[in-house]
Amino acid sequence: MAPRPKPLRERIDRLSHVEDLHLIWDGRLKQGRPFLKGVGNPVRALLNIADSRIQVRRKCLNPRCIEPTHWRVICEQPWKYDDLPPPVWTDPRSGFSAQELADIEEALEMLANNELTIEDLGHLQLRVLNEIRARATAQP
Repeated sequence: MAPRPKPLRERIDRLSHVEDLHLIWDGRLKQGRPFLKGVGNPVRALLNIADSRIQVRRKCLNPRCIEPTHWRVICEQPWKYDDLPPPVWTDPRSGFSAQELADIEEALEMLANNELTIEDLGHLQLRVLNEIRARATAQP
């Protein structure tokens, strides 16, 4: 009987180590990028990205770094199949649930359209309210 495959996170942990603020990939590289057989880029697994329309791009200068916060996530525009719904992905780096992220986006849109004020959002949790304030002041 063949041995049971190791969980994906355990495989990634075994093939990487922490160095300063980076999570350094000790495994195989393919075309200069971290590669894990059966997965591809291990960052996709760390960020729970299964949709091929969602891409990851390196922000870090270290070519072996797989720290999820050092990568950008790009949801591609589907030009070939316009009838497909946009890819759905919740960023695990944010610390917010899918519902909280939806509330944040809705509140930002309503604030931008002057449909409500920050004071009207007093019913939301403090951390959600702080995120809305931060995003609202960061927008041009």
